[in-house]
Amino acid sequence: MRNKIVFMVGGTETLEYFSRELAKAFQLWGYQIFLFDLTDEEKSSEKLAHFAGYSDTVLITFNFDGLHMETALYNGEGQLFWELRDIPCINITVDHPFYAPELLAIHPKNYYHVSIDRYHLKYIKTFYPDITNNLFLPLAGTSLFPNGDYLPVSRRKYDIVFPGNYTPKEDFDKYINRLGKDYAQFYRSILQELIDCPDTPDDVLMERRLREEFPDASNGEICEAIANMIFIDTYIRSYYRAKAVQILVDHGIRVHCLGMGWNRLACRHSENLSYEEGLFSHECLQRMADAKLSLNVMPWFKDGAHDRVFNAMANGSVSLSDHSKYLDECFQDGENIAFYDLNHMDSLPELTASLLANPDKLQYIADAGYTETLKKHTWLHRAESLNQLIACIQNHDRV
Repeated sequence: MRNKIVFMVGGTETLEYFSRELAKAFQLWGYQIFLFDLTDEEKSSEKLAHFAGYSDTVLITFNFDGLHMETALYNGEGQLFWELRDIPCINITVDHPFYAPELLAIHPKNYYHVSIDRYHLKYIKTFYPDITNNLFLPLAGTSLFPNGDYLPVSRRKYDIVFPGNYTPKEDFDKYINRLGKDYAQFYRSILQELIDCPDTPDDVLMERRLREEFPDASNGEICEAIANMIFIDTYIRSYYRAKAVQILVDHGIRVHCLGMGWNRLACRHSENLSYEEGLFSHECLQRMADAKLSLNVMPWFKDGAHDRVFNAMANGSVSLSDHSKYLDECFQDGENIAFYDLNHMDSLPELTASLLANPDKLQYIADAGYTETLKKHTWLHRAESLNQLIACIQNHDRV
C-alpha cells in the first residue's frame, strides 16, 4: 500500500508553500510525509533512502523538482531513485509546458503530468504523446481565516492589491531582435495579434503562425520553435499587468503591488501606486486579507486559474479578474467574483470605482466568493483529487 508521500522543499518559495499545504491535508488522512530539502540534497537523499520502501511511496512535486538536477537522487549507474524504488512521480507544472521541453523529454517511468490549464493539457497531448498520464488540476487557495473571521471590506487598508512582478517591454527587445529583422518582425506580429485578440491562447497562436511559415515542419520542430519563443508569453502577461495597473492609477484609483519592477512602471499619477518587494507567500496572503479588491491578470491561462484568484477569495477579498473558460464555469460575475474584459480595458476604472463606491455589494461578493472557495477550491480539495489519483495508481486503474 502506498501510504508514504514525498514533497520537495527548499526550492521556489511559492512551490514550497503549495507543497506544505498539500502535506497538511495528507497528514490528516494518515499518510507518512517526507520533506526532501533541496538545499541539502545529500543528507535528504540519505534520509529518503530510509523513509521510502519499495512500492509504498509516491512523489508529489511541482515544476519537476526532484526530477532533473538533483544528482544525489541518481546512483553510480545513472539510475533515478524513484525508478529504483517503484515510486510514481506526480508532477504539477504551474507554468506552461513550453517552459520545460528538455525536462518533459526525459521524464521518469511511472510519470504523471498534471497541468493547471486545459490548454496545457492539449499541448502535452499534441507534442508529448508518450506522456499518457496527463491530467488537469487547477491551483488552489489558502485561507488565513478558515473560521470566517476575516475583516469586513469597510475596515480594510488597501483598495486594491496586485500580487505579481512587472517587467517593462523594453527588457524584451534583446530576445525579439536576437535573430535579425525578419524574425523580429515575425515575433512582433504575434505579439500584436495577442494584444488585439487577448482571448487567444499564446501557444495556439504560435503554433498556427509557425505552421503557416513552415508548412513542412514536424511536430518536434514546431515544439522546439515554440520553446524558443517563450519570451512572447512573459511579454504579453507583463504587457497586460502594466496596462491594468497603469489605467487604474491614472484614473485616481490607488493600487498596492506586491512584487518586483513596479518602480519602473510608466504612469501619469504615480502617487496612486505603491509597492512592496520580496514578500513571501504568507505575507502576500496577509495583504490580500487587508484589501477590498485583489486584482488578477491571468498569466495567459485561458482555460485554467491562478492561485491569486482563490487566495483573494479565501481571505475575504473580492477577486477582480479577467476571464478564463475555467473561471467562467466556476464563478458568476457580480455574485462571487468581479470580471473585467481584456478586450475592453477602458471599462476597468469605471467598474472598479463602482465596486469601491458600493461597500454593501462588495461585501456580498466577498462573502459569496469566500464561501465558494472554501467549499471547492482549497489545497485540501486538490489533495482529495490527488488522493483519488493515488488510489487509481495503487489499483492499476486508468487515470
